Amino acid sequence: MVEVDKTFKERLIDFTMYCRERQFVLGPQETRDAFEISEKGYFLDRKLFQYSLKSIYCKRKEHFDRFDEMFNRFWSRYYEEKLEQRKSVIKQKMKEPDSETIIFLGAKFNKPHQEKKEEAKQTKGANDNTRLRQTDFTKVDVTDKERLEELAEELFHQMSMRFKRRQENSNKGIIDIRRTIRKNVPKGGWMLDLSYKKKRKEKRKVVFLLDVSGSMDTYSFYLLKYILVLKKYFKELEFFTFSTELTYITPMLRENNEKEIVKKIGKDVNSWSSGTKIGESLTEFLSVYGSKFLSQKHIVVILSDGLETGNVTQLKEAVQTIHRKCKTLVWLNPLKGMKNYQPIQKGMVNVMPHLDAFESAHNLDSLLKLEKLLMDV
Repeated sequence: MVEVDKTFKERLIDFTMYCRERQFVLGPQETRDAFEISEKGYFLDRKLFQYSLKSIYCKRKEHFDRFDEMFNRFWSRYYEEKLEQRKSVIKQKMKEPDSETIIFLGAKFNKPHQEKKEEAKQTKGANDNTRLRQTDFTKVDVTDKERLEELAEELFHQMSMRFKRRQENSNKGIIDIRRTIRKNVPKGGWMLDLSYKKKRKEKRKVVFLLDVSGSMDTYSFYLLKYILVLKKYFKELEFFTFSTELTYITPMLRENNEKEIVKKIGKDVNSWSSGTKIGESLTEFLSVYGSKFLSQKHIVVILSDGLETGNVTQLKEAVQTIHRKCKTLVWLNPLKGMKNYQPIQKGMVNVMPHLDAFESAHNLDSLLKLEKLLMDV
């Protein structure tokens, strides 16, 4: 057995809690297994340790999809500072969990003074999270950006689990008694698996049109992360970016690695952070893709500040046509999050009568409200 120091032990417990906060189902057994593979020396090989933890912690497909990115985010600094810079094996022996730290469902409870310290730390963390959720994306301090991205990932994935549960519940119709009995005969007659007469509902179809002009740069980044989570939960999710020209992004979403997707989009979208010609871009969308991606089953979401530099009449006509051809048209405008904002820009004045919903998209809380719009329509 390899000797493991106390710092590593605490780090491993923190990682277990980090995973639990992101909807991983972990209990005492998984924690004990993680300590066991550490004591066998697996942690000395970063990849071996990563794959070993992955086999213990991941029980669902969405866990496997997310684990590698979470592991790298959490452990990279530790390996750079602690392991790769020193070649000797850690000397201090890990103490037994019940001697100083009691492990229960991945949490740790220390001596009374330490409990108070941890409680104060958690309270401060909760307050910081609330502050970050309500802060405009463009006003986030540089020191908070990394934490904001982690918080966005956590909240968006919690939202995705709610999407999944609601979709599963909506798929349940009237129970077919005969089929249910036949299915459960081999299980001793216990009604473990229910059969339903009603066919499963189709997943909603959604089209995102994302303004990536200079004035929208920061907002676009967070909505992109939002879209990458949603893409799993819609039968058809189509994604376009626009500024001075329209770009079809959906084929780039086929990668499972989020960082690779963002990197590819940044490389291939030439018009990112340039000017804005909303009307021309929406007209191109209609002429090239409208017949394929617009129907009474589609929700269309446009994210833009409405600062049109092109033909306002063309913008009005394009929005009017999209509204007529889709089920629901939603416009998200980050400027709406500003105090005393009024949609007086020429672009917004012309499109407002043709929208089903006009909402903000300036911080995490406002993006999370989009969940209700997407699920209720």
